[in-house]
Amino acid sequence: MARLNMDFKEGQEPDFGSVEVCWADEYTLLAADVRKLNTVLTRDACTPLLASGNFKVVPGAVAIVLDEPAVWKYHSGTDTWYEVIPADE
Repeated sequence: MARLNMDFKEGQEPDFGSVEVCWADEYTLLAADVRKLNTVLTRDACTPLLASGNFKVVPGAVAIVLDEPAVWKYHSGTDTWYEVIPADE
C-alpha cells in the first residue's frame, strides 16, 4: 500500500497520523503528530516495512506544523528531524 509516496508491505503500513506529503520535499502535519516525525517517519523505522526498499524522504525535507506554526527539517546523515523554527510560545 502506498503512503507518503512510499510502497509498504501489505498490512505493515505505519500510522503517520496527520502527516501528508505536499511535494517531494515538503510535508504538513498537525501538532499532535510531531512526535511521529522521529518515531515513524525515519529511514530506520520505515525501511523494514517497505515493499520496494526505497525510503523517499529526501535530505533537507521540511515538515510544516499547521496548527502550531513550527517547521522541522530532515537530516539524512543522522536520520533525524530537527525543529528549525520553534512553535510560538
